Amino acid sequence: MKNLAAILLIAVLCNVQVYAQKEVIIEKDFFDMSLEELMKIEVTTASRQAESIFKTPVPITVITRAMIDAIGARNLKEVLITYVPGMTAVEDHNEMNVSMRGIYASSQQKILFLLNGQRLNSRAYSMANPDYGINLDKVKQIEVVRGPGSSLYGNVSLTGVVNIITLDGEEFDGTQVKLSAGNNGQLSTSLVTGAGFGENKSILAWAHFYKADGENRSVNADDDFSSATTQDGVAYLGAVPGNFDIGVQAQLNKFDFLFNNTRGKIQQPFSDGGGTGEIYHADDYNFIMGEGPGLGQENRHLKIGYTSQINRSLDFNVDLYADQSSLILNMIAVPSIVRNASVYWWDRDLGGVTQLTYDYEKGNVLVGAQVDWMNVYDSHYSASINTPGVIDTFLDTNTPLLETGEEIIYSGFMQWKHNLNSKLLLNAGFRYDNKQRHEGKNVDALSPRLALIYEASEKQIVKLSYSKSFVDAPYWYRYNSLASYSGSRDLNPEILQAVQLTLDSKLSDSKIFNNLNIFYQNLTDIIYRDPLAGPNDPKYRNAGYLKSWGIEEQAMMKFGKLDLTVNGTYQAVLGDEDYSVDERSIANVPTFTTNIIGTYRIMESLFVNVSAKYLSSQFAPIVALGSDTSVPDNYIDEALIFNAGINFQKKGFTADLRVRNLFDTKYYQGGSTRYAYPQEGRWFTASLIYKFNNN
Repeated sequence: MKNLAAILLIAVLCNVQVYAQKEVIIEKDFFDMSLEELMKIEVTTASRQAESIFKTPVPITVITRAMIDAIGARNLKEVLITYVPGMTAVEDHNEMNVSMRGIYASSQQKILFLLNGQRLNSRAYSMANPDYGINLDKVKQIEVVRGPGSSLYGNVSLTGVVNIITLDGEEFDGTQVKLSAGNNGQLSTSLVTGAGFGENKSILAWAHFYKADGENRSVNADDDFSSATTQDGVAYLGAVPGNFDIGVQAQLNKFDFLFNNTRGKIQQPFSDGGGTGEIYHADDYNFIMGEGPGLGQENRHLKIGYTSQINRSLDFNVDLYADQSSLILNMIAVPSIVRNASVYWWDRDLGGVTQLTYDYEKGNVLVGAQVDWMNVYDSHYSASINTPGVIDTFLDTNTPLLETGEEIIYSGFMQWKHNLNSKLLLNAGFRYDNKQRHEGKNVDALSPRLALIYEASEKQIVKLSYSKSFVDAPYWYRYNSLASYSGSRDLNPEILQAVQLTLDSKLSDSKIFNNLNIFYQNLTDIIYRDPLAGPNDPKYRNAGYLKSWGIEEQAMMKFGKLDLTVNGTYQAVLGDEDYSVDERSIANVPTFTTNIIGTYRIMESLFVNVSAKYLSSQFAPIVALGSDTSVPDNYIDEALIFNAGINFQKKGFTADLRVRNLFDTKYYQGGSTRYAYPQEGRWFTASLIYKFNNN
């Protein structure tokens, strides 16, 4: 509690300074633009059209290129849990994952991830992990819509939408080469090149690779919670087989083109099949079908878009796309007999989305339609026992791991923006989705949104919104052949309703931006793994609800050569059923979090960055304790983690040194695992960057 009080005091003092330093002259130093210029950035994700961040119907966080560089982020997860209020890390058996306002699954299936508006989430599993398979060096900005997004985007956008927007090839106008290395076997290379070829003609291409041997954290037998026979061993933390991201984005007059090929995979810290969470010895397991231990996903995305202004009042846009995804898993199934298994499936998708926007004197109307067809066309399961890497057990070929089949979604959406008067803006809309499932009950979902935006003054805007969203039960849960993962073919979508009250403020002569948001949300039809299900019963069913509320705060400010960003979140449970909570706390989610990110420019070419993250104590229940059936409640201690970096830039050359978890703090994080896993200790990363300009 003392540490919590200290962090709260720091946050309060930061905000006190916001109001007290009104005469400070702010210099244009580390950020590429002043805060006033930053507030004029146009975003497109919240309303599918360009608008000021002050006019978005729901709260939005914009993360610029400079903010990513300030913290030296290695992957998207590090960016999101640093800058986005309400977003926290959660642990998984074999994937990188995040929670938004306490809602998460065993994979990242609750947040819609986009690249220049193109969906990244797979179809059969709805998965898009914020891992090393997403290259950050190509990014211009990241727009994060906080709250339900189905009124415009439909399925998967349950708790938010993350749109990764690439650099403009003409503005980039050069070639950047980056090489990074560090302890624990880190190695990363990156290439980004862009050019313009006249008005509305440009191209940007990128290639990225990352690997790490990882940190082998010693685990004593006393802390071996999941093994039937406890033993000493190690947890494999941060081990990443080769991940890559290759792509190109081009514009040719009214046409745009996107191609992206990615692979993201991590090695499981503990076993991830059968008795999950057991210690295993990686050297005992050979590759199966060319894959070592771990779960990964390969994705290919192709989009061709066309945009035209039909007349002064009418804009037309259409995007045609094709996606292919494959899940790859070498699962550590039963360490006691050195049994592992390989799991694969492949799905593909074709679709198109079109919209018309009509502008009139006091607003505009947007109408659109989408058709999305997906097909699971192959799957594979095999296992090896005792002799590592020798395949000697197969499922019956007539009973594949995942049923082949097709599903199609027909959607229509509408949005109306209207200035009721000079101060009050209405933003209302809805989307209707009709999903024809492979088998079982089809899905009809209506997702409305209503927002009022009141401009109290030039410096203060108040927003009040209601929105509803859904995520359909993944194809995997409905049609897989593994008894331990079976679900009903008639699983309903999960539904989230949210009410949000937001205050955006420009303070100290518009040199400080402050965003305060209060939210209430109600999650229903939760997909729940029933521990009491019989041998022949579906293990997954719809059950229960979670009602919660919270306060989110984010502020950006400058004090001379110091740039400071602060965000914090408090969230609490109001009611629940079949959701893991302890009184007012959601399991494996901190009730209170805060991030303080400070960047100080020592001289024109040299800056240092220090960030601090505070996580309050968490309820982290242990659901397996070896052979002991008397499982106690469990709490993990609060944690304060510091990161630091120094960056030197001169004539196109950049040298960057980062230390993550500066004081090697030992802390734990739970999630969809049986108990809280240890987290990475102190990691060093050094990077050399050089940019060649075309002119």
